[in-house]
Amino acid sequence: MIPESTPFRFAATAEKPKTIRVLVVEDQEDDYVYLDRILRKAVFARYELTWCSTYEAGLQAVAARQHDVALFDYNLGTGTGLDLLRESILMGCEQPVILLTGHDSPEVDREALGAGASDYLCKNGLNITQLERAIRYSLRHAAMLSSVKKSQHQLELFMRNVPCAVSIRDDEGRYVFQNERFQTHFENAPVSSIWQSTPSSEPRSFTDGEHYWLVNSFPMGEAGTGQLQGLAAIEITERIKAEELLLKATALLNGILKSLPVIAWSVDEEGTILEARGSGLEGVGLNGDQLVGRSMADLSTMAAAEIARTFQAGDSNFILPIQHEGREHAFDTFFHHTKARGRGAVGFSIDITERRWLEKKLLLISDAEQLRIGADLHDGLGQHLTGIACMAAALRDRLKAQNLPETKPADEIARLVNEATAQTRALARGLCPVQLDQSGLSTALEHLTDQMEIVHGIECHFRSADEPFECDHDSALHLYRITQEALQNATRHGKATRIEVVLDSSPEGGRLAIEDNGHGFDMQQNGSGAGVGLRLMRYRAGMIGGNLSIESQPQGGTRVECIFPFLISK
Repeated sequence: MIPESTPFRFAATAEKPKTIRVLVVEDQEDDYVYLDRILRKAVFARYELTWCSTYEAGLQAVAARQHDVALFDYNLGTGTGLDLLRESILMGCEQPVILLTGHDSPEVDREALGAGASDYLCKNGLNITQLERAIRYSLRHAAMLSSVKKSQHQLELFMRNVPCAVSIRDDEGRYVFQNERFQTHFENAPVSSIWQSTPSSEPRSFTDGEHYWLVNSFPMGEAGTGQLQGLAAIEITERIKAEELLLKATALLNGILKSLPVIAWSVDEEGTILEARGSGLEGVGLNGDQLVGRSMADLSTMAAAEIARTFQAGDSNFILPIQHEGREHAFDTFFHHTKARGRGAVGFSIDITERRWLEKKLLLISDAEQLRIGADLHDGLGQHLTGIACMAAALRDRLKAQNLPETKPADEIARLVNEATAQTRALARGLCPVQLDQSGLSTALEHLTDQMEIVHGIECHFRSADEPFECDHDSALHLYRITQEALQNATRHGKATRIEVVLDSSPEGGRLAIEDNGHGFDMQQNGSGAGVGLRLMRYRAGMIGGNLSIESQPQGGTRVECIFPFLISK
């Protein structure tokens, strides 16, 4: 074990940790020394601390803007940490501030949040994990906030310089933004002549007698939220006649369609393509004129099924896969049936290939982090607990040999440490399923169900096909995590006493099913997959080209089934 006085030295092969400059405003030297001592144990970064023992010195240090994060004590003699925080914000300082107090107080917690503190920590019992996590999260939040402010500034700069009049107003009709062009030409215009009570996507004409404009007002939020409303007006000049106005409006809309990676569709009730256009076609090597007369089923059988559903439900939303040059592109597709357009349907597809790739990478990073935490639990905390258990057992045996009354407490300590060791290993196995790499998916799922029986004391059985499934690690991990989430829901929320996990084949491909005898839930009342866990299971299924279905009813148990194609080979 490394003594507390010995600085932590990173291995020569490890990446050099980042240095974080920390301002500590604390009037008690002992508390500062304690913060300095625990931060020296940090693993994720190195910390350079600057100590200010008074309110005034802290304010000067904040004004210097030389630190990445600040720790303010609540009691600072001539003022409080909250006062210092407010003055820092008024000075325009953007460094995140964590407020420290000697005694936990809900009132101070709420006041700190309202004042703009990134976090609020009680110094009593404060450890390196809590403090470093608070610092890391505060820095990340500050970076995100800075990025948002930068984006807002860039957006405002853009709207001030675009060659059109732009304004934004709230739901009470008060202007919150106007660029110079809008102020020049529309400031004295009657509100009713330029704003519509119900925003429309169709541009409207407006004239002040000298200038002619094409005006469009639109909601800046979801329908029905009563949030901001925007307006953009393009000057079309007094020389353009009514017929030319229509042509320019059409040209503007066509330009938008051509500049975005989208495809606009028009189909009849049989799913035959009547019209297809948009720059999204070019990205996948398709020609709109050549698609006319073909069935959407030629592109994807899923498209045909969803369009058929459009005429039953009125809307459908699905992912349309299109193969091009050995790569599968994904289009988020929406179809709507309107009686005004006859018996057909119209829709649009947005290319989300890159977005899905990024989402997959983020999910893989999250899984990798779970694996790392599991390994740390097993190799770090688990080993320490094992050592403590051995020492406790040895102490118990020595006390027992001397027939001392402390034998019973020592035996209880050894038992509790052994239980903690077992729980730690169970957690590590859940986060880091080593069987997945060593023996494959079937063995990993069998081991997972065995652990559920041991930890929760319930019946949990696993069945698989005669021939084991062979699949790549990423696909196997998605199926493993789906099973893990379903088992946790069954025990934690469903209070199940019996669970069965099945991995076999179906006519459509592979099949993973998890069925329990728990309380279940009302699908109509709660929605199919409204929770975060269920949404994540559906997303994981989609990542391997599968489809997740959930069947449940109160007191009737729950069944989760994932059907996936045999790109996972058998």
